[in-house]
Amino acid sequence: MSFRHEPPGFELLAEVGKGSYGKVFKAREVGGEQRLLAVKKFNIRGDTSETGIPPFVLREVALLRKMREFNHPNIVRLLDTSVVQLGRILDLTLVLEYVDQDLSAYISKAPASGLGRDAIKDVTLQLLRGLDFLHANLVLHRDLKPENVLVSSRGEVKIADFGLARIYGFNVALTPGVGEERVPCASVPLVVLIPSAAGLRW
Repeated sequence: MSFRHEPPGFELLAEVGKGSYGKVFKAREVGGEQRLLAVKKFNIRGDTSETGIPPFVLREVALLRKMREFNHPNIVRLLDTSVVQLGRILDLTLVLEYVDQDLSAYISKAPASGLGRDAIKDVTLQLLRGLDFLHANLVLHRDLKPENVLVSSRGEVKIADFGLARIYGFNVALTPGVGEERVPCASVPLVVLIPSAAGLRW
């Protein structure tokens, strides 16, 4: 998969989430297997050559690309990325595998007596396997909460949303430790295409 400059082929079906920088949609693949997809669209306004792209976006893309190589069953999978310049708006799109619900919704559907012991053990075991994989690869999620833990209709647990995550190796963070300072837009292709370049300071 390469970093593309045209939008991937999908049809948006419904908005399922909204944040400070963009929205998350349920979508369907056009052609091919017609899979259900989760599409995160970031609309970054202004002169991107000066303001750049928020570091959390770059972190999420770089981390998901790195982890995609391992295809771990308990980590949400990045399928495609694209970026389109629309006047003064940079439209950055992440296409991920679709998972039915988050852990909060899963728990809310439990009977009044609560989740059964076997269900609790299964969810916990899968979550710990995902965390063990991340920590073995020096990844700290730093924002683990029910909304960022997805549970499919088949009971598969997947950790998602890596915007606040860090990779630590030889005391070098994945992206510059500059808080919410933005990274120059020109650095985006390098960071996304070459994950090892994400630790460079610009």
